[in-house]
Amino acid sequence: MKKLIVFVILFFISLNVYAVDVPACTDSEMTRLKEIANNVSFKKSYQIDDEEDDSVSFFYNVDIINFDSDLKISYLDSLSDEDERINLNSGQEIPTVFYEGSSVKFSIYAYTNNLCTGKLLKTVTLEFPVYNDYYYFNKEKCQNNMNFKYCKEYLDVSEIEFSKIDKLFDEYLQKNEVQSPNKKKINWYILGGGLGILMVVIVGLIVFLNKKLKKDRW
Repeated sequence: MKKLIVFVILFFISLNVYAVDVPACTDSEMTRLKEIANNVSFKKSYQIDDEEDDSVSFFYNVDIINFDSDLKISYLDSLSDEDERINLNSGQEIPTVFYEGSSVKFSIYAYTNNLCTGKLLKTVTLEFPVYNDYYYFNKEKCQNNMNFKYCKEYLDVSEIEFSKIDKLFDEYLQKNEVQSPNKKKINWYILGGGLGILMVVIVGLIVFLNKKLKKDRW
């Protein structure tokens, strides 16, 4: 209630009405407010809303962590027909969901009983990446082949059919099967070469020691 009164007072101050003495916005107060604004974090989580044969409807929820009572957070709801701006006070939860492929800028303002109220302290932009539908329906084989181009958990595959990805996946497996024996051969060559060098060193050392022992005897 007090903070609401301050906002009303500020409105009248903007009209050159100075009848009420409101605490000034000092540098130390702004430093304090910026510190608590920097402690604010946004935690993303996602849910699968609907599942079809080869696609899923996917959205994000966001929780605000360390939302102090001296702060107010504002963001633009892009899903609203009128691009409504949502204003949140401490203790309030974000009422909207965010869909993949979007980004949202959260503005953190001071909300105090002094002239710092309403000042912008920090902005945080959250990206909501597109979830890979192919990964969702092929988790087992993707988790065993994470280097395959289309096995990333977050990737937009809306422009390519699953049948084509499956074909590329088979080609990827065949290519790896061809490379694997070659890699084994190379490893054997390296091991064999290493053993050969070691044998030469041992034989050379034995010959050197024998010559030295014979020399010492004489």
